[in-house]
Amino acid sequence: MPHTILVTCASGRVGTELVNLLNQHGETVRAAVRNPLRKFSAAVETVEFDYDIPETFAPALEGVDKVFLMVRPGDNHSDKAAKPLIDIAKEKGIRHIVDLTAIGVEQDETFMLRVLEKYIEDSGIPFTHLRPNWFMQNFNAGPMYADLRYTGALHLPASDAKISFIDVRDIAAAGAAVLRGKSHTGKAYTLTGWESLDHFRVVDIISEVSKKKFTYIPLSDEEARAMLCKAGVAAELVERWSNFFRLVCDGHCAEVSDDMIPLLKRPPISFRQYAEDYAACWS
Repeated sequence: MPHTILVTCASGRVGTELVNLLNQHGETVRAAVRNPLRKFSAAVETVEFDYDIPETFAPALEGVDKVFLMVRPGDNHSDKAAKPLIDIAKEKGIRHIVDLTAIGVEQDETFMLRVLEKYIEDSGIPFTHLRPNWFMQNFNAGPMYADLRYTGALHLPASDAKISFIDVRDIAAAGAAVLRGKSHTGKAYTLTGWESLDHFRVVDIISEVSKKKFTYIPLSDEEARAMLCKAGVAAELVERWSNFFRLVCDGHCAEVSDDMIPLLKRPPISFRQYAEDYAACWS
């Protein structure tokens, strides 16, 4: 049966990949973005959507069957912003919500992304939770990329802890598989790469593929906080960043999950393959 899929935050890294992938599969996709003039394929409808403007929720959901739900990155109150959207989705009879949260959220019932998961579960809408680990693409865009590019080093309070980084392209592929499949409702999938790496190894691989020398400099929590404060980062975000890396150092992001294999029908993209694909970013 034909259906329409709404992808929220469609201009982000995961959203853009997912919209394009669903379109390639012939799905009817509606890309929800703050600027509806943003262009995707001619076959993709764009619609205005802004978590700060709840009045955009109902029009975006009109005629939609399934929703891929992402919240704003870096927002400590994203669960509150998304709850009205879920309420309207219930009123409109949405048949499936696939939400993107984070690895390990089920271990803290008070964490905002787990609060959001529970709200979706309690809504009665069929759901699937996708819980990805840290994105590989954080190294070719954003603050960590800027650190590498302008200092030649990566400064993080991660010690020698390992992370099973995942490629954004694989997250989108997993999302597409769940949205197009029929046996995923009520399930939660932990999305990781197939290997767990510390940042020493990450920087070594980036150096090898880019043919430029980068280094990793571990920071203490106090040093990292001071660096962020000096850069003008808000205290609330400094605390969130610090908490994230505390979890990393405690080993909570080292797990390698098998959940990706049945979704992708192949192994996840390796960090080396990711680095080779994006080598020009560091060269």
